[in-house]
Amino acid sequence: MKREEREILGIVGGLGPMASAEFLKTVYECGIGENEQDAPIVLMYSDPTFPDRTDSFLAGESELLLARLTGALQHLSDAGASRFVICCMTIHYLLPRLPVHLRARVVSLLDVIFDNLKPPRRHLLICSNGTRRLELFQKHRQWERHKSEIVLPDDDDQNKIHHELIYPIKKRPDFRRLKLLLETLLQRYEVDSFIAGCSEIHLLAKHFVYNGNRTDAYGCLDPLTIIARKWDRGD
Repeated sequence: MKREEREILGIVGGLGPMASAEFLKTVYECGIGENEQDAPIVLMYSDPTFPDRTDSFLAGESELLLARLTGALQHLSDAGASRFVICCMTIHYLLPRLPVHLRARVVSLLDVIFDNLKPPRRHLLICSNGTRRLELFQKHRQWERHKSEIVLPDDDDQNKIHHELIYPIKKRPDFRRLKLLLETLLQRYEVDSFIAGCSEIHLLAKHFVYNGNRTDAYGCLDPLTIIARKWDRGD
């Protein structure tokens, strides 16, 4: 297929940078076949200077984030991107406020998750405090249909997820320790799977669920991995 006939994926990254860089790597791990010329065309806009999404939204300060997100998507569009993936779940709160010509081309991580829920399996929601308190999942149009499949941790465990699981991944994560914490949570809520409701959890999922020598007894619904695999097929 000629370059001009192919969809170009635009990634808004830097939110945080390790997660979006890992997603780009996943796209190519899934998308490189015999000929590298057939691999996906990807444009990355990685800007770690975006304000913290949870802090901004919970403080009622969203205008700067909206302007920055709109600008990033417009840069990708101007460079030729046809579809966008925003590597931050919490900032999906702003999707309804984006200009229509940009919003219509965003692959919503929330939509991907809900479209891939299959009863009766239950999943523990691993997300930021911002995503949880803004009720991004509970306000999704498919929530009532799938709410029995999504297990919400209590307030103490939610804070532990935010501060002790998600934020360490942004720096120099000890994945062995993080795996033990995750397994403890899964056992406590009597589930064998979790939802990667934060882009940082993509790294954890790749280390312990989507690796080539999977031995773990639990599963994961990770929207970034799902998108990478489908993009390889041109879906």
